[in-house]
Amino acid sequence: MEEKKPGKRLAVGATKSPGAKRGLIIVGAVAAALAAAYVALCAWVGTTSGNPLPGTTVAGVDIGGLSFPQAQEKLEQEFSRRAQSLSLTVAGDSQAYPIPIGAVEADVLQAVTDADSWPRAHGFFAQGAYFLKSLIVGHDVEVSVGFTATGEAQVDDILAGIESELGGVVQETTWSVEGDELVFHLGKPGRAFDLSTVKSGILAHFSSGDTTPLELTAETTDPAAVDLEQVHSEVCTEVSNASLDPETFEITPSVTGLDFEISTASAALEGAAWGSDVSVPLAVTEPTVSTESLRDLLFRDVLGSATSKVGGSANRKSNVALAASTFNGRILLPGEVFSYNTSTGSRTAEKGYKMAPVYKGGKSVDEIGGGICQPSSTLYLATLNSNLKIVERHHHTYAVGYVPDGMDATVYYGSLDYRFENDTDYPIKLVSESYQKGGATYLTVTIYGTKLDDLAVKMTNNVYNWVSYETVYQVDASVPAGTVKEGQNGYTGRNADTYRNLYDGDGNLVSSTLETTNKYKVRERILLVNPADANQYGLNADGTPYTPPAATPTPAATPTPSASTAPAPETSAPDTAAPAVTETPSPAESAAPSAEPSDTPTADPTPAVPDIGIPIVSAAPSEESGGQAEGGAA
Repeated sequence: MEEKKPGKRLAVGATKSPGAKRGLIIVGAVAAALAAAYVALCAWVGTTSGNPLPGTTVAGVDIGGLSFPQAQEKLEQEFSRRAQSLSLTVAGDSQAYPIPIGAVEADVLQAVTDADSWPRAHGFFAQGAYFLKSLIVGHDVEVSVGFTATGEAQVDDILAGIESELGGVVQETTWSVEGDELVFHLGKPGRAFDLSTVKSGILAHFSSGDTTPLELTAETTDPAAVDLEQVHSEVCTEVSNASLDPETFEITPSVTGLDFEISTASAALEGAAWGSDVSVPLAVTEPTVSTESLRDLLFRDVLGSATSKVGGSANRKSNVALAASTFNGRILLPGEVFSYNTSTGSRTAEKGYKMAPVYKGGKSVDEIGGGICQPSSTLYLATLNSNLKIVERHHHTYAVGYVPDGMDATVYYGSLDYRFENDTDYPIKLVSESYQKGGATYLTVTIYGTKLDDLAVKMTNNVYNWVSYETVYQVDASVPAGTVKEGQNGYTGRNADTYRNLYDGDGNLVSSTLETTNKYKVRERILLVNPADANQYGLNADGTPYTPPAATPTPAATPTPSASTAPAPETSAPDTAAPAVTETPSPAESAAPSAEPSDTPTADPTPAVPDIGIPIVSAAPSEESGGQAEGGAA
């Protein structure tokens, strides 16, 4: 018989109980209800615009549930109360310093607007959450506070007054120059506030509603250490004289030189008490020429002058006047060097210079600018008479007649110049004047400046080693028969030493200094004759030496005299005058003293022209120095 074994029971299917189904339905219903309620809450919050939510505060002031106007009024009253309670006090002092009402203000309108719009600023579905947050934990809205324009100034004044009572702000050390001392006025420590921190604290008190006085803490600050290197650079100056601008004629003020030893000042300041004065000696150097003295003495005196008579052609006279005008009114500052060539520039027709005789290669030729050595020579003599320093000067090849021997100055543009220096302590002014007097033309150069002594200059010369020129005849067919034409002036050679003599106010000779030694060449005189007259002057018609024919012998028994031969030219021995001295006094000099060098008039040993009864119908033009190519010194 078959045995049956026990087996497991298999669940064919399972079903939820009716209770579980009911729980799920309830949860779903609740969730749906809550969602609907939240949506309704969000919608309700959206409809409450103009009424801050419950739990809303502005700077700690509850405005929840109030209308917009109510909230604004409440805040204005609260901030007005807070403004009345604002005050300051200093640590360790019970005195209170009230802040004026109206000094600070709050932007209440903006705060209420921010409080009202806060829950609706993040979208529809966030409005409910912000309502719940406000309801549960509250929400405080910040308010913007600040000083009014007048209020901040009032607070600054209050703080300045408190600082003054506490000792004031720090007083830094200052210094001043007092006579021959540099005085340091040592500063004092100060007790002051950090204004930005104090003002921030006042606004924080106002915003928070804290009615207790704001306690201030003053900081003590010592004056800064004295920077002696910086003081030295500011105080110390190099001495400088007052000067004159030659273009604007404005005076540049003088400067007194000041200096002090830094080590001496450092030792004096070491350990000195705050608030005391410390003096340091100054080395004071006064200028030689002060502003006041320059203004009073400027161009006060005539230092020297010279006048020369202008001869020659109209062109030459025009050149002399033009060249002299280039330096008329010229001002030289102390130490400045005047250059004649720089003043006149190159002598060209474009500048107005004309053709006139010049020395060139030992001959006289017409060139542009002839005659401009007369202004340079007249200026040279004026500078000598002014006792000024001569830097460069050259004498002519041949002696000139418009200034004494040894007192001329030749120039050649680009090579030979006349230069002198204003070696006085004051500016000088050159004044030239070309004028007519008694039918003659003259040039006067005067130098104005400031005399600080009573010395006067008298220029003298010693002329010696005279060498007479020879007269030479030459044949020239252009000369009318029976006449003689002068082809070249003759110049007597000689040496001339010049002396600069200084006399004091009583006429006593103080010094006599050799100024220059000059050697002028001799130049022959040339007379031109017609070929028909050549025999009379020892020449043949072709200019070769003429030899008279031999005389025919006469029989001894015949007493009749032979025919006369052509007369020989007459000659005259040159005057052999001894060397002499010519004086050229300065306009400011006193009467000539007896102790001066020899003043015997100079003798000019010019040989006479043979007188044979034939007139000289045309003289060569004046050759009193030239211009652009004026002859160099020999």
